[in-house]
Amino acid sequence: MNIIPAAKKAIVGVVAVGALSLGAAGVAGAATAGTATPTPATRLAKVNCANATKVLDRIQKVEGDIAAGLPKLTAAQAKAAAAGHTRLADRLERRITRLKSATFTNRLDKAASAIEAKCNVPAPSGTAS
Repeated sequence: MNIIPAAKKAIVGVVAVGALSLGAAGVAGAATAGTATPTPATRLAKVNCANATKVLDRIQKVEGDIAAGLPKLTAAQAKAAAAGHTRLADRLERRITRLKSATFTNRLDKAASAIEAKCNVPAPSGTAS
């Protein structure tokens, strides 16, 4: 009668080890089978030149929206800080900092110049910066 509980323990142990080993292999397989996120260079390499003017116009529009929106964001941040809404003021300050950052503007400029160079398309007329 002691053989049956021992056999049950052995079977449960074998099943548990099997499940754990398959689970670990599944996780390891999923980690290596995933696709890498595209880097900015590969994203720019896949630019469709037929849409180059649209993309350049959109970049110029975004730059214009940023330039027009920064004073509004700054005023809203000051108003929130004056009213004692520190969380809102901090969030607006982080957004203002990100939009003014050289990294952000350089990324837009780099994308525009790469599209212009690859597709031989002139920059849209007018300046947004």
